[in-house]
Amino acid sequence: MLARLLPRTMAGQLVGLLFGGLLAAHLIALLATAGSGGGDTLHRMSRRYVIENVTSAYRLALVQRDATSGNAMLAALDTETSRHRIGPLGAADAAMGAEERSLQAQLQRALHLPAQAVRVSLAPRAGEDADPELAVSLRLPQAGWFNSTQRPLANNQWWWKPLRFSIPVSTLPVLVIGIVFVRRIVRPIKALSQGAERVSRGEYGAPLPLSGPREAREVTASFNIMQARLTRYLEDHKRMLASISHDLRSMVTSLRLRAELVDDDEVRTGMQRTLRDMASMIEETLRFSKDDASDEPTIGIDVGAMAGEIAADLAAQGHDVALSVALAAAGTPPALPCRCRPLAIRRALTNLIDNAVRYGHRARIDISPARMDGTRNAIRITIDDEGPGIPAARLDDVFKPFYRLDQSRQPELGGVGLGLAIARSCIEAHGGNITLANRPTGGLRATILLPA
Repeated sequence: MLARLLPRTMAGQLVGLLFGGLLAAHLIALLATAGSGGGDTLHRMSRRYVIENVTSAYRLALVQRDATSGNAMLAALDTETSRHRIGPLGAADAAMGAEERSLQAQLQRALHLPAQAVRVSLAPRAGEDADPELAVSLRLPQAGWFNSTQRPLANNQWWWKPLRFSIPVSTLPVLVIGIVFVRRIVRPIKALSQGAERVSRGEYGAPLPLSGPREAREVTASFNIMQARLTRYLEDHKRMLASISHDLRSMVTSLRLRAELVDDDEVRTGMQRTLRDMASMIEETLRFSKDDASDEPTIGIDVGAMAGEIAADLAAQGHDVALSVALAAAGTPPALPCRCRPLAIRRALTNLIDNAVRYGHRARIDISPARMDGTRNAIRITIDDEGPGIPAARLDDVFKPFYRLDQSRQPELGGVGLGLAIARSCIEAHGGNITLANRPTGGLRATILLPA
């Protein structure tokens, strides 16, 4: 339950951690300064402040020559919550409660006064948030009384009134500064995530700029080195494939010419058939190897429209192929945009649909929006057939290059066992995934998830 409430982004979690730490600090401070309980009206820290304030002002009043000069000096000490004056007895001369007697005893000890020289009156004021009013009268040796009126914080207000000031003053500036630094920390990580996603789709761009904290710069530098090495590897791979392709085609062509010179018709026909199979296998193998080294540009396309074109082409050739796309709220097929290498995706879909038609007699294609990893938008493509299916233990084996399930997938239909391997290679190169499953009603279902 707690995990669901936590922010999902790194920035949100860092800001939440900072905010939680500040609140915890305030809570610990409140617990450390909590009231003593026992039904007292005044908080213990507020009581201490009152005693110090009264004793300091009283000692100043003692050194004044008369009430006039004393009041002039005491008036300079007035605040919104305290006032000190010299005059007649101010505190009510009535029976004091337990808390008032406690304050009286503290003042007696601090000022060395007799009990009859100290009067304390503590009375609540109207209003739920109003602080109580404390009146203290101390007899002066020369004449008259020193009267102090204060409004100290009550126990039930101690936790709230300081927080109204401390939280805005301490928390808001820290959060503002923290958010600025968190953005600086997260920005290079987000750029690194986007760069990694581009590389997963086969897009190799310029090196990422080094910015942010030292750790982020080190990770970005490592990513740039990895991308540069991958780029060099793919360039070497393409050059090697081009050379192999040229040499193999030259040798097959040479063998075909020599086969034509064979006089025996049966032998010549067998050699030509073997050379055709060899040429087909070579072409498929080279095409499969070239997928990872493809330099086709990545662009945005509508996958639904592409699947519709493939289905229409196969249907025009007499195959039983049908496409259905989940309708949007307006009753029209939704756009299903996807950034990809169109030829690679077209080839993957063509291989899967062609397999469904060849081995399962028909293909039913369904396309709908979906989610990947519970967060990213994706496109789900399912292709159903009505063939014999595949044993559950061998569903993953058919994705291996040159693997053919001859026993249950009609070996007379041919193929070199690269169609599904090519399809998976193309889909995974775009950050997607493909799975096979046997349908309960019979046949096989291929499910593709592509990042939108």
